[in-house]
Amino acid sequence: MATIIRREAQRCLRTAVDINCDLGESYGRYVLGRDDEVIRWITSANVACGFHAGDPQVMRRTVELARMHGVAVGAHPGLPDLAGFGRRRMAVSPSELRDYFTYQIGALRAFAEAAGLRLQHVKMHGALCEMALADRALADAMAAATREADPELIWLCPAGPAAAAAREQGLRVAEEFYADRAYHADLRLVSRRLPGAVLADLSAIEQRLREVLTAGTVETVDGSRVPLVFQSICVHGDTPGAAEIARRIRQTAEGAGVAVRPLAALAG
Repeated sequence: MATIIRREAQRCLRTAVDINCDLGESYGRYVLGRDDEVIRWITSANVACGFHAGDPQVMRRTVELARMHGVAVGAHPGLPDLAGFGRRRMAVSPSELRDYFTYQIGALRAFAEAAGLRLQHVKMHGALCEMALADRALADAMAAATREADPELIWLCPAGPAAAAAREQGLRVAEEFYADRAYHADLRLVSRRLPGAVLADLSAIEQRLREVLTAGTVETVDGSRVPLVFQSICVHGDTPGAAEIARRIRQTAEGAGVAVRPLAALAG
């Protein structure tokens, strides 16, 4: 078993990674995150599309900010739940969710095209990741809406089983590593409702990142280490100190000899 894990870990080693962050989460008079600082350190921006966060003016400003810094833009569709920030599960049908994705992707694409950009990717927000794992019909609906919007869009999702629906529908897929989140042994993220689910200590985040980049494994909540295949590293824009976390992640990756490249150059 140890030999199998070592071989799998070797397969997981990266020579280049993308760094993505959830941006554009302010709306109206409410300001969330420090997008103008985070943007300097990332290569892909997941822009909120007005359902869980964001509004039309914020979407336009965020896309223009990304263009100024040479950062690729992706849609970050969520559930229609501003109060819960899209992190609460909702009872929605596959057809409803498909239309939610079509609507949000189309809205952000219009702003991207106005700025002379093309959408690079789509990434589920919040509770949608858990819902996709629990109900394959919902995962299929979101992937189908993405493919219909543009079959060249990359499906960005947590490393593990969330990628299956998109691959089966012919989408390019990029999987991501969460340096600031705790993992179960099956690579599910530990619920934010549980203590220790979110890491805030920069040293701990840097140590986890260095391990996954150099050894190809991540430590889980039960103390085991499992191989992790990924092409992108996620920074949560609403996390306090997100800009410093993004800076540390980029410097740690480059310090380990791992190049930082746009997602489009890495997705399979």
